[in-house]
Amino acid sequence: MTRAAIALSKVFLVLVALAGVFVQVVLLPIQAAESAAEFPEVEFLRIPILVLGILFVACGQVVVVCVWALLSLVRRDAIFSTRAFKYVDTMIASLALATAIVVAILLILQLTADAGPPGLVVLALGVATACAALALVLIVMRRLLAKASEQAQYLDEVV
Repeated sequence: MTRAAIALSKVFLVLVALAGVFVQVVLLPIQAAESAAEFPEVEFLRIPILVLGILFVACGQVVVVCVWALLSLVRRDAIFSTRAFKYVDTMIASLALATAIVVAILLILQLTADAGPPGLVVLALGVATACAALALVLIVMRRLLAKASEQAQYLDEVV
């Protein structure tokens, strides 16, 4: 990966992280207030759902930080070190937590208030499925990274 590609990727990651902060600070609170005003029967869910939404976005931000760290390891040609594993493991845990958060929000809305149109349920299930699928892909990629690290270590010993 060239330095330019790494730098461009990091610029993109900064933009994604800033968008996440904007969603957490501006969009989610506005949406929560509007939903509470439109559906007063579920107003009591405004704060819990808002907190879970903010945590969901935070999971994405954790993944962004980990990708940044992995890009830095690539730039230093140290991606096959043991340091890479902690970032991949953190990304897997973050995506698993994001999946659980979406399922929790869906269950809260459906079981306590039967709120939301069917499209919301489909969207939430799609997001949960996508997060779970990404976590599973990362589990496979982690195993490939482990195998490549073993091979790199072996080659370093031989050479």
